[in-house]
Amino acid sequence: MRYGLIINPWRNWGPVGQRVRIPKQMEFEWGYLWAEIEPSSGDFNIWLLPEMNALSLLPVIEQMPEYWGEKFGLVFDNSSVHKSISMSLSDKLSFKFLPPYSPELNPVERFFEELRRRIANRVFGSLSELESTLLEIIDEYINDKEKVRQLCSYSWILEQIQGDNDT
Repeated sequence: MRYGLIINPWRNWGPVGQRVRIPKQMEFEWGYLWAEIEPSSGDFNIWLLPEMNALSLLPVIEQMPEYWGEKFGLVFDNSSVHKSISMSLSDKLSFKFLPPYSPELNPVERFFEELRRRIANRVFGSLSELESTLLEIIDEYINDKEKVRQLCSYSWILEQIQGDNDT
């Protein structure tokens, strides 16, 4: 997920007949949030990255067995960075690619949507202030795995995970 200082406009309610003012900010500074989620348990792991490219992601993915154990798989969309990583690590990990334009199939996208909602319509003084706010929000989820499960564990996802574990 890319996050940055450009305002993230979101729904805003106000009195009938009155326009609600939403602050604006147009600074081009951003970072990337990489999230790994296990929908059935609510466990997750978060990384804040300066760039989203193979050079930044390879060390993250190489450390995943330390957190998840030796048997895990990755669900990717069709971004170019995901494709390049899958080619360089195809013999070490299991990858599933989602159909194009289908973020609703990726459990982590629901988590990203919730993060975006929580930082919407806010102006941050710096990227580090935004990152601190994101980490505060993420801490709430770290302390409440049931909340993560409710966001990310659709029945069909759990069936797919179970089917993969049976083989």
